[in-house]
Amino acid sequence: MAKVRKLRIDLVITELNQGGAEQCCVDLALFLVSQGHQPRVVSIGPRPHPPYDTQVQRLDRSAVPIQFVGTPKWYQFPLAWWRLRQFVKSDRPVIAQSFLWHANVMSATVYPSLRVPLVGGNRVAEPRSYRHFLGALAAKRMSKVVCVSQSIADWTIDRESVPIEKLCVIPNGVDPQSIDRQKQIPDPRPILLFVGRLDPQKGVDVLLEKMPALLTALPNHRIVIIGDGGMRAAVASQVQKLQDPSRVEILGQREDAIAWMHRSQILLLPTRYEGMPNVILEAMACGIPVATMNVEGIAEVLGPNLMEQTARKDHWDEWCQLAVQIASSPERILRLGRLNRIRVETSFQLHAQLKKYEDLYIALTQNSSA
Repeated sequence: MAKVRKLRIDLVITELNQGGAEQCCVDLALFLVSQGHQPRVVSIGPRPHPPYDTQVQRLDRSAVPIQFVGTPKWYQFPLAWWRLRQFVKSDRPVIAQSFLWHANVMSATVYPSLRVPLVGGNRVAEPRSYRHFLGALAAKRMSKVVCVSQSIADWTIDRESVPIEKLCVIPNGVDPQSIDRQKQIPDPRPILLFVGRLDPQKGVDVLLEKMPALLTALPNHRIVIIGDGGMRAAVASQVQKLQDPSRVEILGQREDAIAWMHRSQILLLPTRYEGMPNVILEAMACGIPVATMNVEGIAEVLGPNLMEQTARKDHWDEWCQLAVQIASSPERILRLGRLNRIRVETSFQLHAQLKKYEDLYIALTQNSSA
């Protein structure tokens, strides 16, 4: 059996705040270290401040090198390009992986020109058309493009005209055992939980609009909102206008979101577009149902349990009714939660997904050195 070559790998991401892509990047870095490789993480943006630096802390604890380019604004692209190029040129890895649109575009202008194979990462169905054009240009310089779901692979072919042979699908994953260690007893007053960026993409405006109807239909429930973002002030203002603001709790950015999932009855995510949301997988691993929209990647995550936990895209009244129906039925909550947990255990184990990245890197570097 041939000895596996240990690789020096750059993992490039737009920023290292708390989020699904950031978590995947760090999970991958730690997995690669455990396999004997030498990853380093490159963030185009600056070092995040607490409490948004959870992922940075994980890397620091494992002594994974981190390079912050420190240029978060679009008009700083030339400076970011120069800094990244100088950094890579001074110490070249054997392969690089980028995550998210900004990192994809930036990495495509640097790594291939220095003869470092680049693997891109498409994680969301980006609605802004100008990004499709630049994403397509970047993909031409990549050796492969990893798509987080088949839905995103189909989107990449359609919107960015990337050849199918350049694509591969590697879903997100979760570690059920790690999630079990954060288990909490459910609250006696049932919780409808939202976890995510406070942004229109995640349907936060829909949640605000439908909160009165949800609270009226479910008089024993309360809503807990975890996350931060541009709509934080709007969320706080709208909650104060409710008949009983005490039934909604805004917690901001938290490190214990998984513990809150264990305490909750159902996860709410009226999202407009996705790729494969980590928060859905985490909720499923916690054994709770979700009320979400049938957007990109959701069908692949929920599988045969899709129809009972989704509303049609942009059908907000239907989503509200769905959330009420699930939350009103203890039997349905238990059944869907149990099926969700089984689905995660059989199809989305974190280690298995991360191993696919390692196998891809080994194959690409072997081909390039052949």
